[in-house]
Amino acid sequence: MKGSFRKILVATDGSPSSLKAARLAAELAHTYDAELIALHVVEEDMLPDLRRFSGKSARDARELLSEDGRRYLREVEKIAQEQWVKTVSELRSGIPPEVLLDLAAKQRVDLVVMGTVGRRGPRRRLMGSVAQRVIDSSEVPVLVVK
Repeated sequence: MKGSFRKILVATDGSPSSLKAARLAAELAHTYDAELIALHVVEEDMLPDLRRFSGKSARDARELLSEDGRRYLREVEKIAQEQWVKTVSELRSGIPPEVLLDLAAKQRVDLVVMGTVGRRGPRRRLMGSVAQRVIDSSEVPVLVVK
């Protein structure tokens, strides 16, 4: 079925919620013969904490987070392959909602799909959830998967 969605953007952080979102996004991409864009954002604000607790240099900490991101993207690619869906993976750095919204605009996506699991505790209260920030600012529909 061709139609409404030509490009679907799915965000992943490797959590069960984001993998569930990836499965649904792949199913939708298959149904609509759409391209799937998988995104993982390396959160720059996590680097100081990771450096402090791991004792790693800034470069090594960034590479550790990037390798995790590449692994998460490979998981999404595998899910998409099971649905015979063309997938493009994007590993970016920055503030997740800003990076996601920027990529969605530049790629002219028709739908954003993401999980609900996000920050917990005081940081969440300060920054708000990524999903909520995307919903509030997105120019295209956002499908949030619980």
